[in-house]
Amino acid sequence: MTLYWTSVEFDILNPAAYEDCIGGFVYLFLNARDVQDAMEIIKADVEEEDLKINQIEFVAPYEGVPWDSKEDQLLYDALAAEAASGNEVVWDEISAYESKDD
Repeated sequence: MTLYWTSVEFDILNPAAYEDCIGGFVYLFLNARDVQDAMEIIKADVEEEDLKINQIEFVAPYEGVPWDSKEDQLLYDALAAEAASGNEVVWDEISAYESKDD
């Protein structure tokens, strides 16, 4: 298995459940056999949250990814470590927006 990370942009199908936001984006961390397997896991996990994928920006192995700040490095390395230790998709905090103009 390989530890992957991805950036997903999505529409919110039930805005009332997300403080009336209509869309957003999020980083996800997960274990998968390959990129195709990762894509299937990502789609299933996002749909389970009542979200509709607009775009998957990338799916890449999370191996030595450099971040701009030490704080970001610690945060994302911790999320990646959590995903590496299990079979669950680990979500970063969702960045949601109330309109397509935001």
